[in-house]
Amino acid sequence: MRVGLAQIDPFRYNEERCSMVKDFLHAGKKIYDSVHGFITFDEFEKELIDSIPFQRLHYIHQLGIAYLVYPGATHTRFEHSLGVMALASLMFDKICKSVRPDVFHFVPRKGSSDFLYWRRVLRMAALCHDLGHLPFSHVAERELLGEQGHEQMTLKIIDSNHLKPVWEKLRAAPSYMEDLIERDIIEDIKKISLGEAKWKALTGKSLSPWERIVSEVITGNFFGADRIDYLLRDAKSTGVAYGLFDYHQLIEMLRILPSVDRGSDELQLGIDENGLESCEALLLARHFMHRRIYQYSSVKAYNFHLRRYMQANFSPSLLQNVDEYLAISDTDVISSLNKAARDPRLPGHADAKCIIYRQHRFRAIALPEQMTEKELKDFKVKQKLKDSEIEWEFHPPEAICDRLSFPVSRRHVIVQKARDCSDLLLKIPSKKSNWVYIPPERDFELVRFLENWV
Repeated sequence: MRVGLAQIDPFRYNEERCSMVKDFLHAGKKIYDSVHGFITFDEFEKELIDSIPFQRLHYIHQLGIAYLVYPGATHTRFEHSLGVMALASLMFDKICKSVRPDVFHFVPRKGSSDFLYWRRVLRMAALCHDLGHLPFSHVAERELLGEQGHEQMTLKIIDSNHLKPVWEKLRAAPSYMEDLIERDIIEDIKKISLGEAKWKALTGKSLSPWERIVSEVITGNFFGADRIDYLLRDAKSTGVAYGLFDYHQLIEMLRILPSVDRGSDELQLGIDENGLESCEALLLARHFMHRRIYQYSSVKAYNFHLRRYMQANFSPSLLQNVDEYLAISDTDVISSLNKAARDPRLPGHADAKCIIYRQHRFRAIALPEQMTEKELKDFKVKQKLKDSEIEWEFHPPEAICDRLSFPVSRRHVIVQKARDCSDLLLKIPSKKSNWVYIPPERDFELVRFLENWV
């Protein structure tokens, strides 16, 4: 039945029309990304993106000071965090859609309150996961922040007054959260953004099986959206194509599977066997990107000088205050580097000169795998080198099999360990090199020592 104009309440009509216009103007927020194209976000995510802690990521380089070697490596944690949110959303939607019968009870149905809640938590956690980074990302993280890393600052920033309005708006708005009133959404965002290992190290608490799955979508050592995005983004920005791989196939083949190592009652993020090749490609991409960028000698040398400079100029205690921490970005460090390079009286003068004037830069030399610190100390004494003339770094040994412990769904619903399904995965090296740093005028003795070392 048609409704005549005389039967329409003009006040109600105008109110509804204004509401529709408002919804139209505020719908479909998006930003264009060089890797993923348009990335959409809603009004709650916009609140977080517009906040001071997140906007600071515009001024934190993703690859530290690597742009001195690869001029295109000027991308930032800002765009990376948006990319992680986009990828994590795709991954979450996929694992909740392609569900095996034996895990059907475990996964929330699409459109349910649980699904909407955890998708919201996941996306906010993806935006938060890098908020605690120091200037130039990982360059001086271990020296200034210790073993707890930037994640401890991420927790402090999430709890700070800077993000309090974001969380208040989030807690008040979504209607579907009324069904999960017992959950603390901010606590869940913290858990998912840090991952199980860091969350337990910082709080002593563990994650539930479902929380572990959701956190792996972002922080997982193999399938994590964080890793996938930084490989793709770093490869595109530097022009080093080794980091490109078929991540669309990888995401399409993601599954929640019974664990092989931990028992069938526990679930893990795994992959269908048709995605094994994309897993191999991801691991190869990681290996070559480490060789050509992350562990490249010239990049390591510049990072070495920047690390020493930051140690000389930034106190770890100063960086424990959230407001002071957020006030420091790459631009502040670059400004102070320029001043220190011109003034011998300022701390870090020698390292600042090496970076700004590109003169007298130390050489970074990869060490033989079996060489120990004792042998380097003996070399140092024999060559009468000062503490300022030689430094080295040793990485803790990695458990090779751990990265290949994810489950693979074979035909007839059989689940196997990844390392039993692919010979190539086992053959791809994963170890990081150990490094020694020495001035150019003394590198000949070191090279000769390494060549004669048995």
